[in-house]
Amino acid sequence: MGIKLNPGLIPRFNIDYGLKDLFYALLNLWKTPDVSLIKGIFEDSDIYWTNSGRTSLYTILKALDLPEKARIGISLYTCPSDFDAIIQAGHVPVFLDIDLENLTVSTVDLAQKIDVLDAVVVVHIFGRPAEMDEILQICGDKPIIEDCAHSLLSTYKGNLTGTMGIAGFFSFRSGKYISAGEGGLIVTKEKELAEKIKSEVESYDTSSSLDEILHTFISFIRSFLYHRPWFGLFSFPFGSLIEKKVDVMNKYSFKKRRIRNSNLHVILKKMRGFRKVVDATRVNSYYLMDRMASLELKLPCEKPDSWCNYFLFPILFKDTCTRDKTAILLFENGIDNAKMFTKTPEIAKREYGYQGDCANTEFVSERILVVPHYHTLKETELDKIVKVIENAGNK
Repeated sequence: MGIKLNPGLIPRFNIDYGLKDLFYALLNLWKTPDVSLIKGIFEDSDIYWTNSGRTSLYTILKALDLPEKARIGISLYTCPSDFDAIIQAGHVPVFLDIDLENLTVSTVDLAQKIDVLDAVVVVHIFGRPAEMDEILQICGDKPIIEDCAHSLLSTYKGNLTGTMGIAGFFSFRSGKYISAGEGGLIVTKEKELAEKIKSEVESYDTSSSLDEILHTFISFIRSFLYHRPWFGLFSFPFGSLIEKKVDVMNKYSFKKRRIRNSNLHVILKKMRGFRKVVDATRVNSYYLMDRMASLELKLPCEKPDSWCNYFLFPILFKDTCTRDKTAILLFENGIDNAKMFTKTPEIAKREYGYQGDCANTEFVSERILVVPHYHTLKETELDKIVKVIENAGNK
């Protein structure tokens, strides 16, 4: 895809940190946050806050007091920052394949590898709950950590993701369902583990007032430039030139800190209206699925025993060539898109010891494409997405 200026370019993600969020964060900077809403959602759980999802995973692993270089099972199909958190905690990632239907961990592969694992990280990818009953049965007394970075409010058999394993963690970095700049949440019902998590978090540095203020402005600017017209005029063209050299969205840095007060206030503010956002996103998801039902594509699905928040809308194409052709046509028609985690197998082989035994993950990573579907998009924009995908030869 060539780099060209397009003020109408629809961003792939909804990075929603507006001027009201900026002012709210600054006005409440030195106030004590009221976290009762979160405690009400995760009742019977202890909750702890960090600066990111990866710090949260690191914190849980440290609190578990596992042997040095413990083998941690985790889906290969996820963000490599999870692998880094495992390494930083002194352990070794062992890669698990995914189920082709749900894109979450394959219980078949997990069962084959469970004897060599000391703990398992279950990733509820794209907001889709994994098959937790089978996973719990396979793992027995081995700790299960739920990665809920995508799955806030998603449920499995009526249980919130994050509450079925020994602990769960969530992410609120810019680009997640709730974009608060940064932030991570840990939930656990295990009292002994909770005390160790608390002790670990309390050992982390806090942010200075100057850092808090600068961070709120940076979060706002990132979001502002990720919206039309600036996304297509500046952010995408410029970002494409420097993305391999500069971590513009702070995706890869690893700094253990407590959550910023400004981030926490914005998270709590957004949580008050979050269910409406999810419901509207689900409407858009079902609209796209209905419009594309007759196409030669594998579309998102929701299992009967699950409730999915549809954080992202991944489409699986019949082959890499068709996926890539569709991605180019979408971009040429003003619709940004993402080949999510397409490079993860390559990165894992190069940096984390992946041995090439996750065939389903490699199959999916070569064929998947995420298209915009967030709640602020209109039906006319969704129709445009469908039309381009049809014209790309997917009928």
